Amino acid sequence: MDPELILASEAPQLIQYFGATHLFALAVTLFIGFFVIYISRRNPSSQISATIAIAIAFLLITAYPVKIIGRCIDGIEINKDVIFPLQLCDVAAIAGFFTLVLKNRLCAEITYFFGLAGTLQALFTPSTCYDFPSISYFSFFQLHSTVVIAALYLPLALCWKPRKGSVMRVWFCGICYVVIVGAFDFITGANYGFFREKAEGSLMDILHPWPYYIIEMAGLALVLFFILAVPFLRRSQSKN
Repeated sequence: MDPELILASEAPQLIQYFGATHLFALAVTLFIGFFVIYISRRNPSSQISATIAIAIAFLLITAYPVKIIGRCIDGIEINKDVIFPLQLCDVAAIAGFFTLVLKNRLCAEITYFFGLAGTLQALFTPSTCYDFPSISYFSFFQLHSTVVIAALYLPLALCWKPRKGSVMRVWFCGICYVVIVGAFDFITGANYGFFREKAEGSLMDILHPWPYYIIEMAGLALVLFFILAVPFLRRSQSKN
């Protein structure tokens, strides 16, 4: 048998949307998220809550190296599209780490808005996720699930809320991301942020062709940010 065919057959396949392994990962994400938020709300000042926050921070900051190690073990090419932690979800993970470790307020806002407006949809349309039992399967959900859990953990467990003007502030950070990473993609030919090509089988499919979908994503992000800010607006009004 041709050795190349053997290698191809052993390489992990991309995950099937809402197949058994995808649904299992979503269920585990939901269970862990509910559990850590419940425990922390019940024991807000305990060592357990502090340990949970440290564990989330550890998972966030190690997600990228685990992804690279996983691809090496799985025999998946490490190309120009993955060699740097420049995807939006990578940025949200790094921001989440600095939020939990250094209590940085801007990073908290970035984690919340980027995590729930961007990373959450990646959990439901994991276009770049390889299937179980590959290491890449676990690394994908380590990154994306932990970012979403961190984004929910901030307001629901730590009673955090965004500052006034946070929507436009984080949106401006997003525009800076588009400009910087878009320029990097143009120079290197990479596709970080999916600024050169859409993510196949994602919600981006309903948008217009390049480059118009980039503008549409920026507008959609602003709308989602305002929606995500609504619960905090209502809370502020109820206190007055």
